[in-house]
Amino acid sequence: MVPVFLAQWMKEKRSPYIVLIFCVLSIVLSLLFGSSTGMQIKIDAFPGEGLTEVEAKQWVDRLNEKGSFDFTLRSEEKALADVKQGRSDMAVKLLKDDYRVISIMEGGNANLVQQHLQVIYTEELKIRAVAQHSNDAVQFRESLKVYLEQPPLTLQSSKPTGEELQSYNMRLQLLFGFTLFLVMFTIGFKVNAVTAEKVSGIWNRVILSPVTKTEMYLGHLTYSTLIGIIQIAIIFAIYKYVLGYDLGVNFLFLSTISVLYILSIVAMSMLFTGMFRTPEQFRAFFSSVVPIMPPLSGVYMPPGTITSEIMLFISELFPIKHAMDALIGVSMYQLGWEDIYLPLAKLLLMTVIFFGVGINLVERRNA
Repeated sequence: MVPVFLAQWMKEKRSPYIVLIFCVLSIVLSLLFGSSTGMQIKIDAFPGEGLTEVEAKQWVDRLNEKGSFDFTLRSEEKALADVKQGRSDMAVKLLKDDYRVISIMEGGNANLVQQHLQVIYTEELKIRAVAQHSNDAVQFRESLKVYLEQPPLTLQSSKPTGEELQSYNMRLQLLFGFTLFLVMFTIGFKVNAVTAEKVSGIWNRVILSPVTKTEMYLGHLTYSTLIGIIQIAIIFAIYKYVLGYDLGVNFLFLSTISVLYILSIVAMSMLFTGMFRTPEQFRAFFSSVVPIMPPLSGVYMPPGTITSEIMLFISELFPIKHAMDALIGVSMYQLGWEDIYLPLAKLLLMTVIFFGVGINLVERRNA
């Protein structure tokens, strides 16, 4: 086993680019997409018929008081030109007591903007209607503002332990997601060395030496597992100690989940190895199937986005789904071992099944 392991290490030492590339990609992608979460969506607005610039400015200030949108007052010509030429998804025409949304497509952000406008306009028009019946409209608004900021009754939500509830951390989910996704490629290409050595004849020549077939498998699979652990450890260390991310989980939880996930990916790669005769066939299949797994598992989307029973069932077949459930559970919700034992048990079961079937297929194909 040791000679086979060292042989793989010497090859890695001469060309470590695959591991380094996937490490860099994991960090870049999670930073790129994670930095966009929580950012306000910029929307152009322009005054319509019967609305002065001052009144339009008041409406824009009101729309920007809350919500995830950043409304900017622009001229009608520039706002509509950006929409027509595809530089902007939509623009809003502000009227005295109404609005119009000019959008290049239905759905998505257009619906969210529509809902936001509806809420703000309804609220503001109600306030204006009541203010007309008061002696001093300005004083009425000031009193209402103080009342809303300091209401007589407040509602507070907390965890059963009394701790403050935290908003869902989508950036942390993307960090875990891209890390687990890209480590699959590293492990898959390393396990594919088994097929490459069988095709080239190196496998049979080594077996004629004192090294047994079991030691050959152990050398390859142990090396692939170790490479996966090192890649994940490097990425998590960079995020925690260099970029200052709070992973929200202790080392024991993080390492246990990561190791079980890596073992399941090594086993899955061995299963795919047994399905093909050449390393080229494996790479073509692996590169086509692996990118589908994270979207089907909801890795890039907020929880609850996927509601199809069929897709939820399919996602249960992928190790990344259960690893993400465990990582998010312990990092965001501070779950304990008794709460995440099911995802870990599923990873362990997949590892056993994939290894058993995969090695059997490899031996049958080369018998």
